[in-house]
Amino acid sequence: MAPRTNSAALNIQPRQRRDVYHALGKAPAGRSVKDLLADVDMPEHDLRESLRKLDAAGLAQRNRGTWRAVSSDGGDPEISPN
Repeated sequence: MAPRTNSAALNIQPRQRRDVYHALGKAPAGRSVKDLLADVDMPEHDLRESLRKLDAAGLAQRNRGTWRAVSSDGGDPEISPN
């Protein structure tokens, strides 16, 4: 069973990872790295690293090349980071 995430876990993530998390939240069914590259302003290597770190923090999950945001505290990942 995956550990439960909370808003504190997202708040300690650097801005770049928060941006990736919110981009993932735009499509609840998940998004590919290629789709995410069109929405975030960062190199592919940095995007993949951010996704791995979000996964390690329990804020994102990967399934067959598709990444999706894991809701923190039962909230909506689409909520603006500001």
